Amino acid sequence: MENQSESLCSSCYRPFVPSDTYCNNCGFPFQGTKEEKDHHIANRTVKEIDLSDLNRSVESACNSLYWIAGINAVSAIFIFFTAAPEDQFTLLIMNVILVGAFLAFGVLGKTKPITAMVSGLSLYVIIQILNLIADPTTIFKGIIFKVAIIVYLIKGIRAVLEADKIKKELNIE
Repeated sequence: MENQSESLCSSCYRPFVPSDTYCNNCGFPFQGTKEEKDHHIANRTVKEIDLSDLNRSVESACNSLYWIAGINAVSAIFIFFTAAPEDQFTLLIMNVILVGAFLAFGVLGKTKPITAMVSGLSLYVIIQILNLIADPTTIFKGIIFKVAIIVYLIKGIRAVLEADKIKKELNIE
């Protein structure tokens, strides 16, 4: 009877047929030289470390959607108490919907981060454009925060795309 550990790939630990030249999952060279095998394992390890770092960036970017919801909630309270009485209810409803949308994107980010990040960025940019149309002076109010949020969401999207690319290279689902 064959030893179970001998039928697992040294790189990805998936079963293989002893007659295989390369691992069907990760491409490990079973018949390669020691240097080729070491090189393959080292490259895979580096990619796994990069993936770990990217996953932390993705999680952080998805959490930023919760931060945007919180900022909108605080802003809604401030606007509610400073707006004209006839506009308070309308502004409150709009802001509650926005807070709910960003919270939903934050939850969605746990399972579908690219969808959540692109949707969150799109909604945020649309809000800023609509505010610009309604009152052009709003573009300069909090411009540093607005730019920082947009840049952070774009970095999150890039991290998701890069993580997906590495997952495909490593055959990770």
